[in-house]
Amino acid sequence: MIRHKAVKATLDKGYATEWNDDHDLNPAQVIVTWTTFIEEPFSNRWDTAQSTGGGSASVVIADQHAWVEVNSGSSVGDIASIRHMLAGSVENITHPDDQPEVTMAIRLINPATTGLTHEFGFFRQDIAPFTSNQPGAYFRIEDNKVYAVTGDGTSETVTEIGGTSEYAVYRVRFLGSQVRFYIDDMTSPVAVHEANIPDDHLTVKLSTIAVSEGAQVLRSDFVGIVRLRKK
Repeated sequence: MIRHKAVKATLDKGYATEWNDDHDLNPAQVIVTWTTFIEEPFSNRWDTAQSTGGGSASVVIADQHAWVEVNSGSSVGDIASIRHMLAGSVENITHPDDQPEVTMAIRLINPATTGLTHEFGFFRQDIAPFTSNQPGAYFRIEDNKVYAVTGDGTSETVTEIGGTSEYAVYRVRFLGSQVRFYIDDMTSPVAVHEANIPDDHLTVKLSTIAVSEGAQVLRSDFVGIVRLRKK
């Protein structure tokens, strides 16, 4: 989603400084990709090899939507995870220097009130989901609250955002030395991190893990990725 930096009334002047910061439409410089989970087979772009135990992911039709449903399974510690592939292979797809951003429409189905249950955003592809201090920039759901997280592989910066919504649009955006996090309002970040920024090649993952309250389920009907052609 591309938005104007400033809103102008009809016939008001617009200036380059109000455009350039958040607009880059040159296809030679920007790569855009998105998945709605209905335009092609799910397995063409998404890998499920990091699911463990009873964890599974598949496309389901519910509430007039086609969703990918990431279902942890019911045994404590079972994990369901999907990671974005590159040209049909399990690879990292971007780097923080590419100033990537990912936008995810996420529906959380009855998150548990206790324990770490979900994470979604940018991660290094080879590290198992829910590993402590994993390199990445992502949202975490724990105790039915939303957190923004950046990790460099050694330590993390974590910001509590607040309670979860059943359905929301989440965005993670790398911008120079910052990572900005958005929920629903794509112009005003809910958190800005300048510490523990990863310097690793990254992919996009959506993951759930079962806790004592039972299976944890995440659904998504849109994931979009934008990145510069730098690395």
